[in-house]
Amino acid sequence: MQSDLKMFNEFVVGGQPSALQIYSWQPKCISYGYAQDIENELAVKEAKQLGWDIVKRPTGGGIVFHNEAEVTYSLVTEIDNPKLPNGLVPAYKKISEAVVFALRSLGVEAGIREQKVERRALNVGLCFSYPAEYEIVVNNLKIVGSAQKRGKRALLQQGSIFVRNMSFDELALLKKPGQEYNSVSVEEVLGREVDFDELSQALIKGFHEVLCIDFGTRD
Repeated sequence: MQSDLKMFNEFVVGGQPSALQIYSWQPKCISYGYAQDIENELAVKEAKQLGWDIVKRPTGGGIVFHNEAEVTYSLVTEIDNPKLPNGLVPAYKKISEAVVFALRSLGVEAGIREQKVERRALNVGLCFSYPAEYEIVVNNLKIVGSAQKRGKRALLQQGSIFVRNMSFDELALLKKPGQEYNSVSVEEVLGREVDFDELSQALIKGFHEVLCIDFGTRD
């Protein structure tokens, strides 16, 4: 997360090209949105005792449990990029189209959810417990969770891609009762394993095809 924020800050200062960063997580980590009060959402002490690192994201959204079952992408580009429409939501949707392109190239029939979210769902602390409006879904099950941070010159969009099914043990760390995954994984849809390199290459192609940007990529 710090490297993503560093990319964003470097772009704000100037002199940096648009950048796409794709990474997996080791050791396992819990990230939470910048607007969340993590002490109200998570049993922090117990999580750390179980070996979870905890980090605050510069973008919004809910709690994400990151491990080998998940891959994160981070895009930094200029806020007035001619390949992106004006405004947070239109730009968010356009960037999500690049991820949809990548997933479809792998055989995952993903799409962008247009249906509005019930207000009560917005109070749920777990990212993958519900698909928010304009998020990426398969059969109305969330497969990618994304959020965007905007500055005067740059935007940062981060997304978490559910690659394979996780255990449910980590949900016991959540303080609000009744939260569960309402999601589907890439491997569950395809019925086969998908490694980091295959997904990364699909994402790079998707961002290039949809946004037509020459990225400075960082492994």
